[in-house]
Amino acid sequence: MKLKLLDLFCGAGGMSLGFHLTKKYRVVGAIDNWKPALETYKYNFPDVPIENILLDSVDDVFEEKNTKYDNFRNKLLKEKIDIIIGGPPCQGMSLAGKRLNDDPRNQLFKSFVKAVNFCKPKAFVMENVPGLLSTNDGNLNKAILEHFKNIGYSHFESHKPTILRSEQYGVPQIRRRLFYLGFRKDIDASNLNWPPKPSHLKYIKSKNKVEGIRDLFDDIETLPYPVNVYEAISDLPKLNSGEGSITLDYDDNDDNLSSYQHMIRNWKSCPRKNEKPKVYNHEASNHTQKLIDKIKITECGMSVDDKYHDSKKWNPKAPGYTVKALGAGGGSTNRRAFHYSKSQARGSTIRENARIQSFPDWFFFKGSKTDQMSQVGNAVPPFLAKAIATSLFKKFEKDEN
Repeated sequence: MKLKLLDLFCGAGGMSLGFHLTKKYRVVGAIDNWKPALETYKYNFPDVPIENILLDSVDDVFEEKNTKYDNFRNKLLKEKIDIIIGGPPCQGMSLAGKRLNDDPRNQLFKSFVKAVNFCKPKAFVMENVPGLLSTNDGNLNKAILEHFKNIGYSHFESHKPTILRSEQYGVPQIRRRLFYLGFRKDIDASNLNWPPKPSHLKYIKSKNKVEGIRDLFDDIETLPYPVNVYEAISDLPKLNSGEGSITLDYDDNDDNLSSYQHMIRNWKSCPRKNEKPKVYNHEASNHTQKLIDKIKITECGMSVDDKYHDSKKWNPKAPGYTVKALGAGGGSTNRRAFHYSKSQARGSTIRENARIQSFPDWFFFKGSKTDQMSQVGNAVPPFLAKAIATSLFKKFEKDEN
């Protein structure tokens, strides 16, 4: 069986991709109001009917008085959506000094609730920033849970909103994301492993060593250390500042690939059939000589520019830093990672950031470089989404048997 999926605030499609990679879900539709991300989504999900990928506001689409979307909503009802996924943008979660109902940005999560209420799926997965739990003294989190309970989605006592660590699920990146998982009230939520069991240890930086700490699971077996930056990107074509192209050939070094690189270079999951394996979106920005010299003398793991603490040089022996949106173009060091090798003194490319986010190499990003960088940075790491999708599918598979 395949479960039917609807992706809200889909962006470039990180969550959709994670579910797609399990081969257990079929994406029925997707909605986002940012055109560059949606162009990327359409290109990489050709099996989703193009008329079901909407460049619109989620709130507008599920406003039943708005007859413009009658056909789309009727399709969803006919399909009987099983799962709704998505991440309302975190910018709308800042509520300092305001009552919850006074901030119009709350429509971001309320529109997700509205869509769930309309489609009545078996379950939903909503993603956001970990800070949401403490926003407004925890009142926003309480309001979200209350809104879902009011439309018949509960069981939150048995699977509370949970912060997951990306590196524990095979993503070569130190990234924390918050996930809400809810089930329709007629669905038995007991048949579920939540949170998903990790495939790797947690990354702890202590005296330049990686230590594994088991905090979520008592019965966990010995697991490998997290995937590091070297294991993630060392096989990519070497570039200097200003070099690269939107399409490149792989270097002839297949014998030295890490297990992660073998997975990320697997084109069997590419929905665009008969496409020859290439390296996409691997272009280095043009830096000044002053910046190049500064990158060369900076130690791995340290900031290249003291003004920007986000501008760190990757440590090849550790997972990458959180991939941020923005800052892809020009000479700006703000919110940029830098390559660990002195022979490649430059900022990270879109493809390298995509590798750190666990996007497979066949996933092609459209738009300007800045748009592409934001699409990568805003996405849920596909391997993290895949772990959630796998755990969720096993639950429904057990229900069927």
